[in-house]
Amino acid sequence: MFQTHAPSRADPPPETPPRPLWLVKAQLHEVHAAAGDWASAMAFCLAAIEADARRPILLLRVRKDRRAQMRMDPCGEGWAPLGLDPARLLIVDARDDAGLLRAGLDAARQSGPAAVVLETWGNLREYDLVASRRLILAAEQSRIPVVMLRGDAPPRASAAHTRWMVSSAPSSPLEMRAPGPPALLVELQRRRGGPAGMHWRLEWNEDNACFREEPILPASAEPGADEAPPLSGAVVSLAAVRAGEPLRRTA
Repeated sequence: MFQTHAPSRADPPPETPPRPLWLVKAQLHEVHAAAGDWASAMAFCLAAIEADARRPILLLRVRKDRRAQMRMDPCGEGWAPLGLDPARLLIVDARDDAGLLRAGLDAARQSGPAAVVLETWGNLREYDLVASRRLILAAEQSRIPVVMLRGDAPPRASAAHTRWMVSSAPSSPLEMRAPGPPALLVELQRRRGGPAGMHWRLEWNEDNACFREEPILPASAEPGADEAPPLSGAVVSLAAVRAGEPLRRTA
C-alpha cells in the first residue's frame, strides 16, 4: 500500500504526479480484463487490496455463468504464494446478475469481511450509476474495499473511484532460459479526483511476497525519440504492490 509521505532526496521531482492509491478501503474499484487475462486480474486484486489480514475475503459470482469464457475456481496452492491464507476465502454463488449485485451490496454493508470482490462477465446491464453509487455508500459505511472484477466487458459509466485494466506480460527469462516470475501490465484508466492514464509493469517477487515495478517510460524519454509526439497521461514510479498488511507466504 502506498501512502503520501514527507519528501526525501530519493523521492521523484515535485512535478511528478503523486502515486495513486491502490484498491484502498471505503472505495469502489473496477478491474477490467480480457478472458485470457482473468487469472492476472484476480492476482492483482488479491495482492493490491488494502484489507485486514485477519478477516475473510468474499468472492461473489454467478453460478454456472455461461458468459465466462474461462471459468476458474480459486486454488489454495495459488493463494499461498500471494501470502494469503486460503481459509480466508469465502465464495458465494448467486443465481443471476441481479442476485449477484444484491448479495454484493449486502456484503459490502457489513463490517465482517476484509474485502468484497464481485466476479462479473459481459455487459452486466444491472450495473449502472445507481448500482455503483449504492456500492460506494456501502463501502464508505463499512470502511472496506469493494472490487468489481469485470471480465470481457467494455468500460461503462459508473461512480467507481478507480478503473483499472490488467493483462499478463511476458516474464523475464532466468538462467538457461527458464521461465521467470509472473508479470502484469497495469493501467489506471480512471481515478476520481486524481491523475489517470498511468501504466506499470509489475513483476511478482515470491521471496518478498510483493509486486515490484519496472517503469514504462513515455516515448519522449526513449533514445532517438525527441521528435516523437508525447504520450497522453503520465507515468509514475512505484516500489511495490502490497495489501494493507505485509504479505507473507503461508505454509
